[in-house]
Amino acid sequence: MGKLEDIQQHLKNIKSLEGNSFEYDEKAILQEYEKRGGEKSSFIIKALSIFGGFLASIAFLGFLLILGLYNSETTLLLVGVGLIIASIVLVKKYDKLIIDTFGISLYILGLILFIFGLSNLEIHEDVVTLLVMGIAFFSLFLVQNPILSFFSILILSGGLLTLIISNDAYSLIHLYINLHAFALTYMFLNESSMLTSELKLIKLYDPLRIALVFSLLFGLAATAKHEFFIMSQAYFWMSSLVIILILLYVVNLLLKTFEVDSPKTKLWVYLLSGLTLLPTLFAPAISGALLIVLLSFKVNYKTSLTIGIIALVFFVILYYYDLNFTLLTKSIILFSSGLVFLFFYVFLTKKLKSNEKV
Repeated sequence: MGKLEDIQQHLKNIKSLEGNSFEYDEKAILQEYEKRGGEKSSFIIKALSIFGGFLASIAFLGFLLILGLYNSETTLLLVGVGLIIASIVLVKKYDKLIIDTFGISLYILGLILFIFGLSNLEIHEDVVTLLVMGIAFFSLFLVQNPILSFFSILILSGGLLTLIISNDAYSLIHLYINLHAFALTYMFLNESSMLTSELKLIKLYDPLRIALVFSLLFGLAATAKHEFFIMSQAYFWMSSLVIILILLYVVNLLLKTFEVDSPKTKLWVYLLSGLTLLPTLFAPAISGALLIVLLSFKVNYKTSLTIGIIALVFFVILYYYDLNFTLLTKSIILFSSGLVFLFFYVFLTKKLKSNEKV
């Protein structure tokens, strides 16, 4: 049975439960579903197209630099601002793939020239970062375009990380991670209310959600690799503790989804969850990747589920090699963690099968 047939069956089931007073426009619902499905597919195609357009823009930027454009700071600024304005007008006025590809490429190229121009004028890097973030914030609310919104969120998050690095305020990375973890959790668990809100997020919800996934991963990667962020690992629990609490909340929601009512079963699940998450107390990258995986599983979002699994494997391997222990101790840690995960899997599988029989 296909997804459209599933929706039709669900509508019939709801009508049978609600009675004749329940009315719905089946044709409009199915059309909206097909439209949203097409938008999700086109989002991926647009992303790939824009990547190609971005490479072409880099080549064009090299051509401009060869012409000596970099010799005039004013020209750099004017051309950059002009390209940004032109891209916003194009993307806002036309809703076509080729226009989106061309417009977003111009937008990125304009931002690069704008940054070069301000840098050549010896403007403080914090001011440059804030101005770029301001442009991204303005673009996010002015243009209801999925791809531009995706890049705007990434620019805003990247700007926050840049400010943290440039001011040597490395401890603020924990605040960055916690804020993004809360924002991502809220978006995943409140999809229906956000899509029906007055903010009109129907077209922007998916790109904003995946942009928050990448933004959170940027912060988590900073705690996993210490080349750019000089931080004491003794304070990593400030990020991990918040993420672990959110994870336990998501586990609670999953128990409700699977209709697990037995207090004993719940106790075992929370106990095993705590044992599984305890080793990640000083590894927020691992617990953060687990949060992405669980949230994606909860709402059946396959794209971020795949991204979360890849990130989890990468962060676990990185954490393993960074441990200041002997090879034997590392092996014992991995072996013990593996046993906990296997026991957790067997326990959940057994309980879920018993619930299905009931």
